[in-house]
Amino acid sequence: MRLELVSAVKRTSGRLRPTRFFFSELAHMTRAIGVALVLALLQAAHPSSAPQTTAQPAAAALVSTWTLTTIERGGASGAAARVANPRGLLVLDGAGNVFEFVTSLATQRAAGGQIPLTEAQANFAAYGGFWGQYRVDAAQRTITYRPEHGIHPNLGGREFSRSFVLDEDRLTITSIAEPNTPNGTRWTWDRVPPIDNLSPLYRNVVGFWRHIVEKRVNMTTGTSGADTRRSPSVIVYTPSGFVGVHFPPLNRKPFAADAPTPEEAQAALRGYIGYYGALTVYPGQVFHNILGGVSPVGGSILRRSAVINGDELSVQLPRTRNQQGEEAQTVVTLKRISGAADMLPR
Repeated sequence: MRLELVSAVKRTSGRLRPTRFFFSELAHMTRAIGVALVLALLQAAHPSSAPQTTAQPAAAALVSTWTLTTIERGGASGAAARVANPRGLLVLDGAGNVFEFVTSLATQRAAGGQIPLTEAQANFAAYGGFWGQYRVDAAQRTITYRPEHGIHPNLGGREFSRSFVLDEDRLTITSIAEPNTPNGTRWTWDRVPPIDNLSPLYRNVVGFWRHIVEKRVNMTTGTSGADTRRSPSVIVYTPSGFVGVHFPPLNRKPFAADAPTPEEAQAALRGYIGYYGALTVYPGQVFHNILGGVSPVGGSILRRSAVINGDELSVQLPRTRNQQGEEAQTVVTLKRISGAADMLPR
């Protein structure tokens, strides 16, 4: 730059005198600097118009409540076939917990060329889902799940991965290799935003809650029966107004193969409490409005007393009477494993 300035002057009376060309170039440079400064200020005032140099971390972008839109399964010819009447809930939190429940609400039939399913097998095939932990590989665009338990009894502790594509508020997930799910099965989920102005009461309920124990308490005598344990179980309450439950019975037998026999399929659903629904919260009470489930079925409304003490949730089922006419009540104790700060989108 200095060489250019020297070449743009004349020597007059022993002094350097800038030429007209110099003043023209200086004015041009000043205008260019001014334009650049204005553009920089505009970009600072409107960040959305500035180039995006960093992307939102993939895992953080997935934290949300999602409802199911479609399920597509690849056939022998490679053409995808849509499953009839799919419904479901997917919840991913910032602490690495995941909940999924899926139902087609219609008896599933075998694909062409396969052996027809029995009623028990078709009934089992109409449901899917699990709960546990997940991690995201942003480079590979995969989610790796490690279920603690689920509809399929072989899922517990068995990792598998699915690919994903996130397009703003639409999430498409595709199976790679997992039990009881054909490769290339594709689920499309839509994001559900949080409820506007979550109250402190509602916010305290939100989170993943791990089942610890159930007790049957005799309200007349004050005595309780033996503790009831379950295979790893969970209730999730979301800030978007949904509830999900996976309560499998203890010591479920795994299938001999990924696909169950009719007897295995029937046994897998026996005693399984699993569903998703709409949630309403009142002081001391929660309502589970079932949208789809193994048990109870869609359309049921469960009204539960709920007391939170620190990280412990006590859910009390409605009272009933035994043969002696004494009132009894089942009390379920759960432990918080995540809360509202982990559940709200990042």
